[in-house]
Amino acid sequence: MEKDRAYYRAVEQTLTLADFERGKHSPEHSFFHLERMRLLCALLGNPHLGVPSVHIAGTKGKGTTAAMITAILGSAGYKVGLATSPHLHSLTERIRIGPEPISKNDFTNLVKQIWPVVLEAGQNSQYGEVTWFEFMVSAAFHFFRESNVDFQVVETGLGGRLDATNILLPIVSVITSISLDHVNILGDTLAKIASEKAGIIKDEIPVIISPQHWESMNVMTEIAADCNAPVKKVSDDYSVDVKNKDLSGQYLHVRTPLRNYEFKLPLLGIHQTENALTAICAIETLKQSGYLIDDDSVEVGLSKVCWPGRFEVLETSGPTLIVDGAHNPYSMERLVETVNDHMDNCKVIIVFGAIGGHDIVNMLEPLKSLNPVLIPVSSRHPKAIGAEIVRIASANCDIVTTKAYGSVSEGLDHAFSLAGQSDLILGTGSLSVAAEVSEVIKEIPPEIYPNLP
Repeated sequence: MEKDRAYYRAVEQTLTLADFERGKHSPEHSFFHLERMRLLCALLGNPHLGVPSVHIAGTKGKGTTAAMITAILGSAGYKVGLATSPHLHSLTERIRIGPEPISKNDFTNLVKQIWPVVLEAGQNSQYGEVTWFEFMVSAAFHFFRESNVDFQVVETGLGGRLDATNILLPIVSVITSISLDHVNILGDTLAKIASEKAGIIKDEIPVIISPQHWESMNVMTEIAADCNAPVKKVSDDYSVDVKNKDLSGQYLHVRTPLRNYEFKLPLLGIHQTENALTAICAIETLKQSGYLIDDDSVEVGLSKVCWPGRFEVLETSGPTLIVDGAHNPYSMERLVETVNDHMDNCKVIIVFGAIGGHDIVNMLEPLKSLNPVLIPVSSRHPKAIGAEIVRIASANCDIVTTKAYGSVSEGLDHAFSLAGQSDLILGTGSLSVAAEVSEVIKEIPPEIYPNLP
C-alpha cells in the first residue's frame, strides 16, 4: 500500500538522525543537554507548555505507571496524550492518544510538518543536529497540542536530568522504582542513578515517589527539599492486599488517605501492585489540585489497563507461553518471583537474549532457582548480544543451556519442541526478545529498520 510505503520512507528519514537507543556507539553522558531540545520546541511554538503534564522517570515500571495514569484519566473522560519508549512492534506506539498508537499516516504527516524545523534547529544550534529521540519527543508534544488533548503523560527515555523530555513543566512528577541499569551512563551506584532520575523534580511541583531502597529515597527527598517540592512517598500512606490471583490478573484491595478501592488488575506481579499504588497516588494528587476525577475512574481504568510485554501471557493451551521484558538483575528477580507465584512444579524453558550494556551475568543468576533449560538467542536489535556469548555466560552460571540460535523465532521453535503440555516457556532478557516472540504468536508483521553504525 502507498500509505505504508510513505510511512516507511518517513521512518527511514527520521533514522538519518543520530539514534543512541539503537546505534551501537553511545556518547559520554556529558554529551547530553537540553539546549538543543529547547531550541527545537521553541521553533515549534513550545507545544509542551500548553498541556497539563505528568512527567515520569524511574528504572522500572515507568512505562506501566504512565499507562495506568492514562487509563484512569481516560476513564474519567479526559483525552490523554501518552508518550513512552521504547516500542515493541512499531514506532507509532511511542505517541498515543489514550491507549491507541497514532496511525502510520499521522506519523508520516508529523515528519512532513516537523522536518523543516528539525533541520533549522540543527543548523542554528551550536550543539549540532537534532537527535532521533529529540525528534520523537518533540513530535509527540506537537501532535498532542494539535489533537487538543486535556493531559499529556510523558515517560523519560534515559535518566531524567538531561533527558529530552525534561523541558516539561509538569503539574506532578513521578519517580518509579530505581535500580542499577545503564551504569556506564547514569552511574554505578543507586545514589548516582537516583540523582539523575530526580532531575525531573521541579520547584514547588509535587513529586510522587514509589517504594524505594533507602539509598535512593534519601537522595530524592534531599533534591525535592532543595526544590521546595512536596513529596508523597507511596510506601508511607498507600497499601494493597492481593485478594486472589490467576494468570488473568490479580484482585486488589487498595487503601489510600482518601478512600479504598477494589478492582482486578490485568497485570501480574507484586511490582505491578506497587505501580498501581503509584498511579493512584498521582491521580489523587491531581484531584487535590482541583482536577475532576471521579472515584470509579480509578477502578475502571486500572481494570482495563493494557501494557504488553510485561509478564504477558500469550498462550495457556499446551505449554504456557509468557514474555517479559526484564533486562536488569532487579527486574529479573521480580520476574522469578512472579513465575513462582503463578506456576507450580513445572519445567521452565527460557528463550533468552540480551542487549549490550546490560549486566548479563547478574541477570542470569536469579534464573538459576527455576532450574531452567535456557535457549540462547539474538534478537534483531542492533545492540543485541550474540547468542553464542549468551550461551557461554549461561553455561558458566551452571544453567542447563542448549546450542545458540541466531534468531528469536528459531529459539522459540526449539522451545516448543522441548516443552510438554504442562511446561512453561518464558521469553525474556530484553523487550526486543519479548516483542519478537509476540510477533510470532500474534502474527504481527515486524518493522525492519536500517542497521545503524
